[in-house]
Amino acid sequence: MSFLIYGASGYTGKLIIELSVKKGLKPVLAGRTEAKIKPLAEKLGLEYLIFGLDKTDEVVLNLAKFSLVLNCAGPFSRTAKPMVEACIVSKTHYLDITGEIEVFEMIKSFDVKAKSTGIILMPGVGFDVVPTDCLAKYLSEKLPDATNLELAFTSVGGSISHGTVTTMIESLGNKGFTRENGIMISKPTGYKGKLIDFGSLKQFAITIPWGDVSTAYSTTGIPTIETYAGASKTAYYLMKFQFLFNPILRTKFVKNLLQKYVDDKISGPNENHFQNGKSLIYGKVINAKGQTVEARIETLEGYRLTAEASVLITEKVLDLKGVSGYQTPAGLFGHKLILEIQGSKLV
Repeated sequence: MSFLIYGASGYTGKLIIELSVKKGLKPVLAGRTEAKIKPLAEKLGLEYLIFGLDKTDEVVLNLAKFSLVLNCAGPFSRTAKPMVEACIVSKTHYLDITGEIEVFEMIKSFDVKAKSTGIILMPGVGFDVVPTDCLAKYLSEKLPDATNLELAFTSVGGSISHGTVTTMIESLGNKGFTRENGIMISKPTGYKGKLIDFGSLKQFAITIPWGDVSTAYSTTGIPTIETYAGASKTAYYLMKFQFLFNPILRTKFVKNLLQKYVDDKISGPNENHFQNGKSLIYGKVINAKGQTVEARIETLEGYRLTAEASVLITEKVLDLKGVSGYQTPAGLFGHKLILEIQGSKLV
């Protein structure tokens, strides 16, 4: 089974490729730099392509050879749109591992065009947002008239990759988002904080602009959505003064300095983090009567989960017939999708 993985030389891309090969799949690798892509492809006995995303005709020509592309090249605020536009022309299913709200919303705007060409557009097939999307779907089924959804996540024993930090730097100084009564509202990151019971531990968490502000609304229709991530109270209090620093953080000079540090110092989680870390997901829904339902998911370390989920969804989409347009993971495959990944459980 052949499909294209773009951004193959990044930390997460390599994890996805290795898992694909282990499962007997034969992805074709692609990226902008032959010096990075060629050795990886040759090592694994895979074919490869070299192309950038600045020339639409070239992208279309390369994508037309495949029924599906999995985009692993972040920041997705730069790569998603040109690739989605090319996929519409080449009639290639598009998946990615973004967690950026603006990217979800942008890709959603191509829904009608995707339906007209018979392709699926499904961003967020990794840790962002598969486990949270599945939990949102599960809770909405338990309380169908829910008006409010709260989702939170934290990690135990995990770490972070170069690509993820690069995406974070790209968004430095920008405002966060929440959803109120169906409308996206701009609010500062960390505008609220509270203690959350994740099941195996209780941890303080703060509001962040997680992808579910977009995707959970598509999946469940619940009009008011808040998303949280585990953080220290010190970080929460410091966030109250972010308005003083945001103009500086948005400058190209500061972002370039931070990016240089990341390029020199950060590669990704070590083997211990990867194998033994775990992710904890919490969710709660409330209806107009004040009734509530809570649930939790325990699953793999975030990068390991991203590899497992993206390969699983790739296989599922390649086998699908008669489905097209913008889709979310749990919206298309149901809340049990996360339970198909070994090491995941609903608690």
